[in-house]
Amino acid sequence: MAERRRVTIRDVARETGLALSTVSNALAGKQHVSEETRALVQQATERLGYRASAVARALRMQRSFTIGVLVADVANPSSPDFVRGVEDVAVREKCTLLLCNTDGDEEKQLWHMRTLLDRQVDGMVMISQHVASPAVRALLASGTPYVLVQRRNPEVPEDYVGSDNVTGLSEAIHHLHALGHRRIGFVRGPADSSSARERLETFLAEAAGLRLKVDDDLVYRGDYGFESGISAGRHFLRLRRPPTAVLGSSDINALGLIEAALESGLAVPGQLSVVGLDDIALAGFRAINLTTVHLQKRAMGAAAADLLIERIREPGLPPREQIFPTRLVVRGTTAPPTKPETAKRETTKRETTKREAARARS
Repeated sequence: MAERRRVTIRDVARETGLALSTVSNALAGKQHVSEETRALVQQATERLGYRASAVARALRMQRSFTIGVLVADVANPSSPDFVRGVEDVAVREKCTLLLCNTDGDEEKQLWHMRTLLDRQVDGMVMISQHVASPAVRALLASGTPYVLVQRRNPEVPEDYVGSDNVTGLSEAIHHLHALGHRRIGFVRGPADSSSARERLETFLAEAAGLRLKVDDDLVYRGDYGFESGISAGRHFLRLRRPPTAVLGSSDINALGLIEAALESGLAVPGQLSVVGLDDIALAGFRAINLTTVHLQKRAMGAAAADLLIERIREPGLPPREQIFPTRLVVRGTTAPPTKPETAKRETTKRETTKREAARARS
């Protein structure tokens, strides 16, 4: 069977009886083409099965119609929402996405950035990426448009989309304080993250305003991962005076805190209240029911892509930023702290139950 020949724009011109330039203008969406002519060309392309050449389009418009998206951890359940927001705009603009996972590693990020620049992408959306080192700054200065999301260098004005790191976290601290918690732990995110730094500053400022004592042991230098949450939980629970509540740096991190509490035989929220940050879909499941700070992740991704498209079309625009509101979502992992004598009785009861179960198995 003979291979079918690819339908070209010349075939569409012959089919319609129109000049090649008229068909080209109609397919390009030029405004001076009449609606009648445009409809005629559209019907012919559908009838013949014509598909425009992406390569020809790129050469004609001197654009690749490709956007690079860098995420710190593609496995983190918050990442897909950001990417879906970028994709919403990319589909509208008929652009292709190249998704790059950097694992929060700067060398891996640099490799991906160089690859994207070599492929001549129209621009990059960089979600929670390293932004301050000389090597990264050199690539950012190459001339390819970019938008930063959730992490930036405050000293450099550039296109940025972020969340309100003050309001949501402030609401979380005041919520715990209103429940009666006076010893509250905090897991800070990566040391080079501007968002993590702003959240730490908010935690310390709000704690001071509420006259809560925050010693060094109550701030754990972790990251956004599950294992970091477990390590933080073990650290807090080993303290002579453990906190009665802990704020995680992400929802996944908060789940690690809960895991550490459960492995120590503590009830959540009965003996330890936990608050996350992100409001991933899993947080609302009944089995998890996590109190958390809601981020508008998909809207933020779309906003970043919109800024990028504008920057591609108008390189001379001044730097812009969009900050999205956050809010506390109260669910089932926060409650008033248990009184010491009650906690001791509950712990003794669980230990007795464990011993009885072990004897029954033996």
